[in-house]
Amino acid sequence: MVELIAKYYESKIDQLYADDKVRETILNTVIGQRVSRKENNERKIFDRTFNAYLEEAKISVSLLDHKKVDKKIPILEVGGGVGLTYAFLQQAGYNIYALEPSDSGFNNYFDAGKELFRVLGVSADRWYNYLGQDAHKINQIFDFIFSNNVLEHIPALEETLAGLQKVLSDGGEMVHNTVNYNVPYEPHFGIMLIPFFPRSTQKLKPELVHNEMWKGLNFITTGSLRKMSSNLNLDIQFKKNIFFNALNRVLTDPGFASRHKNLIPIVKVLKTTRLLNLFKLLPISLSTPIIFTLKKK
Repeated sequence: MVELIAKYYESKIDQLYADDKVRETILNTVIGQRVSRKENNERKIFDRTFNAYLEEAKISVSLLDHKKVDKKIPILEVGGGVGLTYAFLQQAGYNIYALEPSDSGFNNYFDAGKELFRVLGVSADRWYNYLGQDAHKINQIFDFIFSNNVLEHIPALEETLAGLQKVLSDGGEMVHNTVNYNVPYEPHFGIMLIPFFPRSTQKLKPELVHNEMWKGLNFITTGSLRKMSSNLNLDIQFKKNIFFNALNRVLTDPGFASRHKNLIPIVKVLKTTRLLNLFKLLPISLSTPIIFTLKKK
């Protein structure tokens, strides 16, 4: 699936760049604003920004492999971003719906998605700007619900999971990939956090105080997820070795490495000293990112 989405967008990126509205929309999204334009090379900036979104979309579609999702069953993506996953899955024949409320620092993703769909010839009929707790407004029950790097941006997370639970079929499953802030590292900003008091990191970095993405983080942990799933009578299971795989990715994935440059020398030392394998022994509570499944009991 990951190779297929990469090939699909490799064949479409020139077409997307050539469209004035898509080009400007991508360049002006959150990631685009964080890229320096000193190079004075618009195409290079576009490609870098688009590929950053594509890297996330690859992870998103890989989540479908956790259940070997059948194309016929209704599935729901929570936090569709600029729509790369939704567009790819729709053209591939999947029964895909998606939510993109464009909140907490992502104010133009929903419209960016619609522009992308227009150029790709993909229907936006199942692309909704609803919050997770409003998923019932779609009037559809889903056999599979998934999200990638989304839950950490939702302030009312338990309410959101309760809303998703209402639209999950009795035999259905949710799979979510998110951050575990028991580990004092913030991957979106690439910074270390004050342990146990992550919000206080803004005292050391005052520029974070007015950053919308920072303000929207809920600093989710495995403990808080276990508590919420218990409150909602959901069974929760965490996938193993995700942290180890993420560290390895720093050395094997150039796009991922470019967003986590400060980790490269550390991981190289761990690899050279053969200490990297010790991370396979870490308990889930001390691992990040985390992938977990939720099912109704």
